[in-house]
Amino acid sequence: MEKKLSVSGRLAGKAMGKVKTSEYIYAHLQELTGMARQEDLAMLVYLLEMAMIEAMETAKEIRKKPDLVG
Repeated sequence: MEKKLSVSGRLAGKAMGKVKTSEYIYAHLQELTGMARQEDLAMLVYLLEMAMIEAMETAKEIRKKPDLVG
């Protein structure tokens, strides 16, 4: 039997996909930031840290929307 999703169910699924993608990107940015820091690449460290912040903030904002997640 095939389960049918409502419109809100599809939105929740898309939102969770965005959260997982944001968290995945964050994890890889952490690794890249560490590499840049080891080589004293200050501007890259700064930019990568900014991208990390954006990735986590994106995931938080998506989770806050009660009509999309949970």
